[in-house]
Amino acid sequence: MSANLDEFTDTLNAEQYVDLQKLRSYSRYGIPPVIRGEVWLYLLGVLSPDRTNEITSVRSKYASYATMDKLPPAHAHRLRLECTRYYNRRLVPYARRRRQTGLAPNSMTTSAMIRLSLTATTSSTASTNAMLAKTANDEEPMDIMAFTTSVENVLSAYLNRNLATEYHHGLVPLVAPFVWTLKTEAGMYFSFERLMTIREEYTSTHPLPVRLTFFMTIFRQFLPDLFSYFEEEAVDTRELASAWLESLFSREMPIGMLMRVWDVYFSIQDPMEFHPFVCLAILTTCKDALEELDQSEVRSMMLSLPVMDVDRLVVEAHNLRLSYQHSQTRGGGQWAVDY
Repeated sequence: MSANLDEFTDTLNAEQYVDLQKLRSYSRYGIPPVIRGEVWLYLLGVLSPDRTNEITSVRSKYASYATMDKLPPAHAHRLRLECTRYYNRRLVPYARRRRQTGLAPNSMTTSAMIRLSLTATTSSTASTNAMLAKTANDEEPMDIMAFTTSVENVLSAYLNRNLATEYHHGLVPLVAPFVWTLKTEAGMYFSFERLMTIREEYTSTHPLPVRLTFFMTIFRQFLPDLFSYFEEEAVDTRELASAWLESLFSREMPIGMLMRVWDVYFSIQDPMEFHPFVCLAILTTCKDALEELDQSEVRSMMLSLPVMDVDRLVVEAHNLRLSYQHSQTRGGGQWAVDY
């Protein structure tokens, strides 16, 4: 059941404990942009639902982030170029649409703004809210320099702490939604770190070749005509599917649509298992259009997806997953998922 802003706000403003089950239930149907950053922090576990030690916990996170090495290594030039490309391609059009429709920039709940107005020396939760998004008085999105600086700091801190991870251009789109939604770097960093942990933990037991094989199997099973058409047109389906599976659509979707999809992902138990069915739902939705395109046009469309109705995509993905589970009932199947 979808929830309005007041219902989200009432849940977030609980004095002692934030009802995460209710927050997850609401978030599956979309989070109002004005409070998305705050909700994501709870859904990802950056903020604890138990507020009894909230100030201590948040100050600890701030202290931890403040001491991290943010000196950019050799990737700095490439990172800044990618930030510029992403900003102009995704954020500028999104901000323009929001202004045209009269939507406010990302913000806080009323309670969050009240708490932020208190000084840090009081027994308030002002420290918590410094992790959240801008106040409602902010009229413009962050400029390109602020965006680039935050992305560079967050990624540099992460890479300096995770030496086994090498910089690649796909990291910028993964961190960008957090930089857009959470306008202070501590919140950005710990949210991004949590997303990376979710991906890495799943990949450790389901490496990309395994996930890709599974996706190709369900693609052939549910969309045999489109699968055959791609083969006839020599579309490199494995390459395109790999991009979707690895990026969680961060490179391919308009950012407004992406954040709506991530609302769902962050609200469910295992988004990585649901993700292939969302990929399949996109192909199902775009099937007729894709069958009218040649190889290069298919590639372009799949790497730069049009705006779609996310609610319908999620319902379609859910139905596809149920159909797959039913088809596997007799033989079991290791890919059954809970949603």
